[in-house]
Amino acid sequence: MRRAGPAFLVNLLHFIVLSLLDFFFRVLNRVEVLGRENIPSRGERGVLILSNHISALDPLLIGITAMPRFSPVWFRAAAKEELFTHIFSRAVVSVIGAFPVKRGQHDLDSMSRMVEVLKTDVLVVFPEGTWSETGELLPGRPGVGKVIHDARPAKIIPVAVKGTDRILPRDAWIPRVGRRAGIIYGPPMDLSRFYDQLDSVETSQRIVEAVMTEIGRLRALL
Repeated sequence: MRRAGPAFLVNLLHFIVLSLLDFFFRVLNRVEVLGRENIPSRGERGVLILSNHISALDPLLIGITAMPRFSPVWFRAAAKEELFTHIFSRAVVSVIGAFPVKRGQHDLDSMSRMVEVLKTDVLVVFPEGTWSETGELLPGRPGVGKVIHDARPAKIIPVAVKGTDRILPRDAWIPRVGRRAGIIYGPPMDLSRFYDQLDSVETSQRIVEAVMTEIGRLRALL
């Protein structure tokens, strides 16, 4: 959701939520953050953050490690539409700027929305499209490659996370404490070599494969 209501109150709520999450990740658990120099600068727009996905905590971890408090630029996240069917989960994901997408479908409306978001905001996307139950990388979805081809983001930041599935296992509702996890932000990717190629499923697949290769390289460093 876009920010609504008095800007100060919305920013204050966002600050409180991020601060609580920061305490949870950094104090109650032991989360290591690498590659801070690659995190988007305050006020940067048109940035696409692409990460592997092993836990429901992943977008929250990216939010508290990459988004400045009282940021002038909103971080948005593409989230599965099922999260918007329950009041509590809808409230949580809305605070981090999430919007619904349909998993496993060629959702043209969602892809068009991502392209529009990248004109003004920072967008967080998980190219695998779902959690990896084993923690190993899954193939990237070509729809993400299509978004990159159409949007030509100002900056593309690959990210790898590890250990968040130990903090919140897939079948658990209550997060654990005292666990070790890590997140690494890689240097910006240059995918411009694909932009003059034919707008096709094959091109989209090649783009997302390049992204997943880089995420895999980063993951090996954690």
